[in-house]
Amino acid sequence: MSEDMLKIYEELLKQINRTYDDYTEQIKRLNSMWSDYKTAVGSVKRNWDVDNILLALRINELKASIDSIREELDMLKVKKELGLIDDEEYSKSSAELTDTLTKLTNMYEDVKSKIDEIDRGIKEHWFRSMDVTTLTTDQVDSMIKELEDSRAKGEIPDDVYTRVKADLELVKRVVQALALIKTESKA
Repeated sequence: MSEDMLKIYEELLKQINRTYDDYTEQIKRLNSMWSDYKTAVGSVKRNWDVDNILLALRINELKASIDSIREELDMLKVKKELGLIDDEEYSKSSAELTDTLTKLTNMYEDVKSKIDEIDRGIKEHWFRSMDVTTLTTDQVDSMIKELEDSRAKGEIPDDVYTRVKADLELVKRVVQALALIKTESKA
């Protein structure tokens, strides 16, 4: 009887060991995938921080052109009111400028929307990859210090520094809020 019982438990142990080995392997794969994901997100975020600055410069050029056309339209109205141009010339120039203004404004809104969408998507993944539930404010402060050191060494542009620092300050506030929630739930 005891040998039969031993065989049953040995078989059970084999099944448990197979299940253990299977899940251990799956956990290793998940950890590897998580590490790859975090690395990929970090790379995309770093590239975006630089590209976003370049795109912002281009968008600012577009915005300046829009503002310039608005000023031209205002000047055109003044010229008409002062009698420096006739109604026909005013109508023709005004229509051209208004058409250009509308097209540039639509372009501006379209690209701004796309850039904002990319920024939100990347930040979502970046925050997700940070696992803020395990981060401490000291770790975030350390990241901020590394960022400041990189800026001081001239390794990153001021615009990138400003964007990344704002992101890290937001992460820090989230970590602080989570720490408060954890403290309150223990009490």
